[in-house]
Amino acid sequence: MKRDWTSRTSLVLVGLILLLVNLIGVTLFFRLDLTDDHVYSLSDASIRLVENLEDPVTFKAFFTPDLPAPYSSNLRFLRDKLDDYRAYGGRMVQYEFVDPGSDEELRKEAERYGIPPVQIQVVENDNLQIKNAYMGLSIRYGENTEVIPVVQDLSTLEYDITSALRKLTRDRAPLVGFLEGHGEPVPERDMPGLWHGLQRNYDVRTVAVADSALAVKPDVLLIVAPTDSIPEAHLRAIDDFLMNGGKLAVLLNRVDANLQTAQARELTTGLESVLGAYGAVVSPNLVMDQQSSSISVQRNLGGFLIHQAVEYPFFPIATRFNPEHQMVNRLREMAFFYVSAIDTSAALPEGVRREALVFSSPRSATQEGFFFIQPMPQRAPLTGGPYVLAAAFSGSFPSAFDANRTGLPTRLVVAGDGDLVNASVMGQEVPGNVAFALNMVDWLAQDDALLAIRSKTIAPRQLEFVSEKARPFIKYANLLTPPLLVLLFGLIRWRMRKNRRIVLA
Repeated sequence: MKRDWTSRTSLVLVGLILLLVNLIGVTLFFRLDLTDDHVYSLSDASIRLVENLEDPVTFKAFFTPDLPAPYSSNLRFLRDKLDDYRAYGGRMVQYEFVDPGSDEELRKEAERYGIPPVQIQVVENDNLQIKNAYMGLSIRYGENTEVIPVVQDLSTLEYDITSALRKLTRDRAPLVGFLEGHGEPVPERDMPGLWHGLQRNYDVRTVAVADSALAVKPDVLLIVAPTDSIPEAHLRAIDDFLMNGGKLAVLLNRVDANLQTAQARELTTGLESVLGAYGAVVSPNLVMDQQSSSISVQRNLGGFLIHQAVEYPFFPIATRFNPEHQMVNRLREMAFFYVSAIDTSAALPEGVRREALVFSSPRSATQEGFFFIQPMPQRAPLTGGPYVLAAAFSGSFPSAFDANRTGLPTRLVVAGDGDLVNASVMGQEVPGNVAFALNMVDWLAQDDALLAIRSKTIAPRQLEFVSEKARPFIKYANLLTPPLLVLLFGLIRWRMRKNRRIVLA
């Protein structure tokens, strides 16, 4: 019998190739991530961090196994992410998964780390039950430990881990200060998302002005929605801070608007002239945008009071961001509350650069002088946009009080809405707004590494706006195209088989 050596040789070659590929896979790490934000692969900042570790880091995941969906994906995603860190960190990165539910000592250890059991809903034997589960992570580096109590938001997991590692590996956390004493909101109460988000990477505290100077010199100073007139001595302290190279962000309300009374008036605090000296002018107007949030208004219909949702153009939703600026180029959406435009025609001092960050839609307009903010079911089409709603400035700024003084090179961010991160005003914390504020602080602190990680998202993309005329065509195209394609395929197959029968005949 003649042996088929060709087939055997092919099998041996295939086996050797598979063996070689597996050996290469053990020593080399490669991942193809086709998502827009690369949420399934590590950013360059995370890779550099673990590649340059001086001491070993140990991850200990306190995770209940065999969790039902959707919690099972949390475990799988965390394991994949830790595999990535270990692939780049090598022997300096180790991790283990433990089940506190099966060991009393592990439960006590989780409690010491501040990792609590969380209640989840489980369907067993056709009954809905509530069970306790652990989904926490401890990160130990040297003698110090950071903890992620609950692995819940997968889109921020890399940011949470890398932030904890950075906090463990650096000598001092930069200081971020919120200016107080001029009617500003209380950050820990009114901006908890921003406050706690900053605490992951910064030393955060409120800062007052004492004896014509800032009581504490922060690395980054935030001035958020002052409502009182700021004394000249305090303005000089702010100017001196910027002249000495301090990084400054100003979220400013130029119009005091009240939806309940439907009244609005120009608001002046004293910051306007100081910012104007830097070339950062916030116009005393209100931006109206057809791309906006809805509010509920009460209508009298036939003697009955009904609530009706109407789009309110004074609450714009921004989806246009500067694609070239790292602070905002990965943001998807921001919501504003009575926002004013940044005047991009204002003259810039020599050596100062201005970069627009956030824009209204082209279907926007402004009100100035006399404000009519009463909600209306229908308004005339808005034109004149887009308008700049936030801008970044960098360079050596001239002093607002000393004509002969020019400051050290620094950075400044100005937004025309002081309430965009205020949950007590917005009704809730808008994720895009908080991400913008956190990115803003990172950019001011020149912590570009975190900017590359923070804005990753697994959320669905928002549909682009289309006109009313185009919507029916898109709707029926989506409905009819699939069956038409199937019908066309069937006709082609039928025609090909018929032609084949004719040829055979």
